[in-house]
Amino acid sequence: MNKPHSFGGKWTIEKLKILSDYLDFYITALKNQPFKKIYIDAFAGTGEIAVGNTIENIDGSAKLALNAVHKFNSYIFIEKHKRRFAELKTMISKDYSELADQIQLINGDCNDALQVICKNTDWKNNRAVLFLDPYATELKWTTLEIVAKTKVIDLWYLFPLHAAIRMLKNDGRIDQAWKNKLNSIFGDDGWEREFYKPNPQKDLFSDDEDSFIKDADIKSIKQYIYSRLKSIFPAVSENSRILYNSKNSPLFLFCFAVSNDNPKAIGLAIKVADQILKKEVSK
Repeated sequence: MNKPHSFGGKWTIEKLKILSDYLDFYITALKNQPFKKIYIDAFAGTGEIAVGNTIENIDGSAKLALNAVHKFNSYIFIEKHKRRFAELKTMISKDYSELADQIQLINGDCNDALQVICKNTDWKNNRAVLFLDPYATELKWTTLEIVAKTKVIDLWYLFPLHAAIRMLKNDGRIDQAWKNKLNSIFGDDGWEREFYKPNPQKDLFSDDEDSFIKDADIKSIKQYIYSRLKSIFPAVSENSRILYNSKNSPLFLFCFAVSNDNPKAIGLAIKVADQILKKEVSK
């Protein structure tokens, strides 16, 4: 018997509820539009999730999309991990055979896959919702730039807040490998100037001229992520949701961005996303 993807906690349920609510709105709002609607899940997993120590599994993002009352015209599920991909493929073949012609499965890196999808899709006749739920820092900023250029994709992005905070060391002494990862998720090295300042307690007798300290908190990091997304997307929700673990430590920042530059499309999408993101978290 296949094991479900074991991952997350209450924040996982919170994240999936936000996504589910938006998918319901999206399909309903666009049901009379002539273009086709695509759901893209770039870290699809197995389709089921074992949350914490719970006995029952819950539907993952792939199943949530497939189980929705109002259907997309097509679904694209990307999963790099071979075992998880195999289980996803088996689950879809068994439980959703009637949708087989509408589902595309890709076993590969999300950055490579999304580049091909964005390049080869006829966006004049298609619209899409993209869910990006990376396990850590796998997603490259260049991929977000490609998504933004389609001008038709609504994006839900789970930014790896905990991973970023862990790499942003208090003393500013960050090794090059971590700097490269931070550059990749933020888009450039502007975070160094944004989050660090010269150390006022620097030893006057030291030869170390590059002594810095971190000058950033969760609020400022959240605002910086917003500003970075706003630099490539026409509209970004200002109400991104910080998701916390059971110890109240911030794990992810759930962000929403619109690549469509039509004012009417922006207004409706942002209004609904804001309403969803502002909802009280059920206890």
